[in-house]
Amino acid sequence: MSLLHLAWTYFRRRALLTLSALGIALGVALVFTTLAVVNGFLSELERTLREFSGDVVVRPLEIGPLAAGRAEYMRALEAVDGLESATPRLNWFGLVGRRGARALSDPRSADLNGLLLVGVEPERERAAALHAELLAQPGSLILGDELAQRLGVAAGDALEVLSYRGSGRDLAPVRATFQVAGSFRTGQYEQDLDRAIVRREDLERFLGGRVPFTEIVLRGARDIAPEQLAARARMALAEAGIRGADVRTWRAQGGNLLAAVENQRGTLSVVFFAIVAVAAFQLLATLTLTVTEKRHDIGVLGALGAGPARVAGFFMVLCLVIGAAGTALGLALGLWLCRNLHVVELWIGGGERIFTPELYQFPEIPIAVDPGSVSVLVGATLAAALLFSCIPAWLAARLPIVRALHHA
Repeated sequence: MSLLHLAWTYFRRRALLTLSALGIALGVALVFTTLAVVNGFLSELERTLREFSGDVVVRPLEIGPLAAGRAEYMRALEAVDGLESATPRLNWFGLVGRRGARALSDPRSADLNGLLLVGVEPERERAAALHAELLAQPGSLILGDELAQRLGVAAGDALEVLSYRGSGRDLAPVRATFQVAGSFRTGQYEQDLDRAIVRREDLERFLGGRVPFTEIVLRGARDIAPEQLAARARMALAEAGIRGADVRTWRAQGGNLLAAVENQRGTLSVVFFAIVAVAAFQLLATLTLTVTEKRHDIGVLGALGAGPARVAGFFMVLCLVIGAAGTALGLALGLWLCRNLHVVELWIGGGERIFTPELYQFPEIPIAVDPGSVSVLVGATLAAALLFSCIPAWLAARLPIVRALHHA
């Protein structure tokens, strides 16, 4: 009889060993689900950042009569090797409200919603959420889904936009009417709530023609890394004599939020793996108890010619069987939790949602199963189980055969 077959027989017939596997399964399922949620949140955050910011964003620090204009920037950047597209944008903050509302007469009113007006050139814009045909008519505006629902507007409705132009003593309020052409959804709650897309020419005209653009979004070829594209853009601007431009990759655009999520993923991985380690540690007590209870079986193995190494190997194989069974069950349970997370959320919250879009930015819990993380989880769990089997295996190996048989 092979050690694996004997270990499997022990595992099936002893409820205590099955419970040990169940403890490991619960720990693995918890880590698997947590990592899937964190990876999903991180991947969705990266997707929305890159979709809006492209690979690299170039921002002039000064825009005025003495600063380089849009044409100079575009000529310099379009010569960058590996560049796929360069799209100028004009971003400006404003307040929006329904046309005819009394609140428009008082900018301090709580009925007004602050938003970022994103002026784009539809024919050059690659953002997946933007439909160029919706901005075909001058004066068109596309709202984020959440903002459109909050304002209660639909395509064809008119909205008043309040903002300012100029600076210092020349600061003056401006007001214009835009027609809602539709709505877009990025998948990120915050962006869908505080962003509106308009034609760049319309926004430039709205601001009196003083600000032609505020940034240029660069997208590189597939084989060009964003950091490499940013370095080439800086060099091209310097060769063109343009100074004082802020060039950032999409990852730098994410700033502290993106870094915090990445750090949190690492921290959670360590913390929750400790749970798996604790579950595997109980194998030490379980197998030590098994060694004590099964002295007769150990003596029989020795009498049949099994040496100390083979006896120790049996208990290590038994521990691997328990760990493998617990890991497989944990992965299955984790997959089920990921597929039914909304149901579990309502069950835990007593019928109320715990994962709110206002807090976590996404309308639904994002899930992303990373094969690399799963492989590390499986390997680490089995390694921990094997490590904690060393002491019971050593105790069994050094047990004298005669004393073991006499114990029976």
